Amino acid sequence: MKKLNISPLAESNRPEHNSTAAPKSGAGAALSWLAIVAFLGGGAWWVTQQMGKKPPQEEAAAAEEAIPLVTIIENANKPATPTPTAPAPVAPAVVAPQPTAPIAEVTPVPMPEETAAPTISAELSAKLDEKAPELALVGMDATKRDVVAFDKQLIIDVAREGAWDPYRLHLQRSLTAAYKKLPTDGNGRNRFQALWEQPSFYQAFLRWRVLTLLPSELITKDGYEGGMFFTWLLERNEIMEEILLTINPQKDDLPQVTKLLFDAWQSTAETQREKYINLAIACAVVFDRDQAITTPSEDEKYGESTTIKPLARYRWYMEKNEAGKLTAPVHHSSARDLVWVVCAPVSTKELDWAIAKMNISRRNWGNAYGMIEYLMERAVNGLNPYKEYTFAEILKEGGICGDQSYFCVNTARAHGIPAMVLSGETDLGGHAWAGVKVKDDEWSTMVGRIGGAANGKAGNPQTGGDLSEQEIWLWNDRAQQSRLATITVFRHLWLADFFDTIGDAKASEETIRLSLTPGRMFSETWSRLHDILVKKTAATADPSKPEILNEWIEFIDTMRDQFKDNPRMAELAANAESKYIFPYAKEEDARRSLMRERRRIEREAGEQKDLIADSLKREADLLFKNGEGGDDARDKISRLYDRALRDYGGSITGFKQMAENYFAYMKDDPITARKAARDIELAFQRVVETGSKDWFRANTETSIYKMICSYYRTAGDEKKAEKLETRYERLLRAAERGAL
Repeated sequence: MKKLNISPLAESNRPEHNSTAAPKSGAGAALSWLAIVAFLGGGAWWVTQQMGKKPPQEEAAAAEEAIPLVTIIENANKPATPTPTAPAPVAPAVVAPQPTAPIAEVTPVPMPEETAAPTISAELSAKLDEKAPELALVGMDATKRDVVAFDKQLIIDVAREGAWDPYRLHLQRSLTAAYKKLPTDGNGRNRFQALWEQPSFYQAFLRWRVLTLLPSELITKDGYEGGMFFTWLLERNEIMEEILLTINPQKDDLPQVTKLLFDAWQSTAETQREKYINLAIACAVVFDRDQAITTPSEDEKYGESTTIKPLARYRWYMEKNEAGKLTAPVHHSSARDLVWVVCAPVSTKELDWAIAKMNISRRNWGNAYGMIEYLMERAVNGLNPYKEYTFAEILKEGGICGDQSYFCVNTARAHGIPAMVLSGETDLGGHAWAGVKVKDDEWSTMVGRIGGAANGKAGNPQTGGDLSEQEIWLWNDRAQQSRLATITVFRHLWLADFFDTIGDAKASEETIRLSLTPGRMFSETWSRLHDILVKKTAATADPSKPEILNEWIEFIDTMRDQFKDNPRMAELAANAESKYIFPYAKEEDARRSLMRERRRIEREAGEQKDLIADSLKREADLLFKNGEGGDDARDKISRLYDRALRDYGGSITGFKQMAENYFAYMKDDPITARKAARDIELAFQRVVETGSKDWFRANTETSIYKMICSYYRTAGDEKKAEKLETRYERLLRAAERGAL
């Protein structure tokens, strides 16, 4: 396929395009901007003091401390003495000194089923109204104390009346007005740096984004400390960032997440709230849906179904952390890492056992996998040696790979070490191994791993979906391990959300494209750009227009180049090519493109050669569609797979996937079905079958024999199926005798 002329992705974002031009609006515009945002940031700590009824002398001190914000406004009127660019806001440190007092027990107030939207007073409504003069003019002609007093009173009124949703809309309008007055650095990579470096704007921006996610109407003034919780939260930038980095708006139950966050905050001593907020966030996003326990608690019988109690799990980790019992202290970990800690599907009794009995360094925790002796009888005959499935029983009796990984991963989690169970098919059959975060900046998926693991997956405890091993490898990228780099990427994504909300689609797209400059190793940036291109394609009457195709070609080529060492992460590009490019290309061009892709996978993909099966399926789909499922299409597909099974069948996972796809096209006709079965059998005997007496390899080859037998039966050849069954049963019996 001839490539159309396109400009490189985000060409204007290259360093040579960066601009360092000073703001063009002058001191007057600076005054206007600062006046707009003066009431947006700060003051929340004062609200907390007011709600706690501090003495009058402390009120006066609070007012005096807030005045420097107005001093900034006054300085904006002095162009003769330019000031340097304000530094990026520094949020209060999340890690606080460890308290010596015991953890206070506070029982959370039950959350009502539904809470009516608050009815706000006419006075507050006027302050938050779209036409309120304070929205654009506050501070212009006011004294210092007028500005400070307005900001304080606004937050107090919002908190007292539970008017967080009106306040969010107020922030949105104010941010929109302020953004138009802020200087931006052209189209370069630092285009929005001025936004992040304006403390008032950035804090107001984070407040808006958090209030957009968390349904604050669930926590009102009626019987709750909701006002205290939100004012506490909305004055801490780093905590708001952590919430935004962790929550998945599409997958998490946001009302339940909000409730659990509030419960954890309410049940924690004031001196410990910041220290354990990341733990609270992790518990909130994991336990927003019930999580089952595989072992019972002390008062339950073995085998009874039970679920983890979120606050009990949260408090258990707090208490062990305070006692210095954890190998990896939880207050040093991010919320996203702690998702892989708190999710251990075991009882508190099991966690206590791991604390008492396991003494391994974090770096060497993978040794726990090998502590469990491999039990062949369990693998071959399905023996269950356990009276109850506990760590102690597994250690005593031994087990198979699933038991080894379960033991390693969940004892690690008990010690605060992020870990996960991975599973997939290898050249020796199905296997389970472990991923462990062995250092603060390094995940290892090599614990118990064996060769040929083409497509390992881990269950994601937050979303309930699967996570590929290849995505976990991305987490070791330097940018992903740097909080500053990660925040830089996600600030752009959050800002794009803001532009979407105010209806500026062009600015949203530009911001998403800009996020790819620092975020090329983040799957989230590519997914967001893909979504934008999908919308643009759907909005056009002619998806084959050169400008649309150019953008898709640019996206596909750039993404593939970025992930050439990890091609599974470019699956999005492959799907886009099939859906948005191939329908408008010549069949010969598309097939040549897919052939080049398979050669690239063969050369660069290592164990991920099952991706070749995906490429073949895309080509077969194209042939089937273009040939409208007729005989000619089936002939082309048959030739395609007959050769591919012999050329690329060395990967067990890939061979099985290719065989299944091939037969699916041929099964409706007895003649073509029998030919496909025969092609698969011959390719299997040529490139896969070894006749090994190793039980694992023999069992894997037997599974393929069974699959081929089912194909012959579908084609109506029962005799051939029975003959193959006799062969594989004899081989399997010999392997079993050798194994036991």
